[in-house]
Amino acid sequence: MKRVMLHFPVAIAVFGILFWCLGVTVRGADMAPSIQAGDRVWGWKTDDVLPGDVVAIADPLDPDSTVLRRVLAIGGQRIQFDEHTIRVGNRRLRTTAMGDMDDYVVTRETLWAKKPAVGHDWLTRFPSEPASRWSMEPVDVPEGFVFVLADDRDRAIDSRWWGSLPMSSLKWTVRFRLGEAHLWRENWEWMVGTRPVGD
Repeated sequence: MKRVMLHFPVAIAVFGILFWCLGVTVRGADMAPSIQAGDRVWGWKTDDVLPGDVVAIADPLDPDSTVLRRVLAIGGQRIQFDEHTIRVGNRRLRTTAMGDMDDYVVTRETLWAKKPAVGHDWLTRFPSEPASRWSMEPVDVPEGFVFVLADDRDRAIDSRWWGSLPMSSLKWTVRFRLGEAHLWRENWEWMVGTRPVGD
């Protein structure tokens, strides 16, 4: 029994080290305030990518770099924007104003889900001054493609410039985040998207 008890803490330590080494430390603020610089994220490759998932992609402008972006629409869906209002299909993302953080206004966005399930939600931010205004013609996302946005909506490049991205450009999907807590997020989060609800 003593031998088992001695090996258990060693096994836990080895597992912890392996788990930590499999994670990636986030650099940059493109996904703030949901995912911030210094956070550690873990994930894996999957073909079952859903709206709300955060994915690691090869940067279309610098293929040697990997960036994180949030999937807002998948193949077969239509996405449109008009002054912060986002519609996927005929459903407008539910948004809740959270407050100010430094020089930003923070908003919580929530996907629709089949009741009684609650859709996945996340935080976005916009500069408080000057207030930003952007819009875009509706985009029909082709099958086998995704439309991605950064959570820092005004200071990062995403599918508004790149267009829809092929699934082959997705390296892996983030499933777990660990980092410092703040007013609107815990220090850890299990991350999974929401299966689309029919219009």
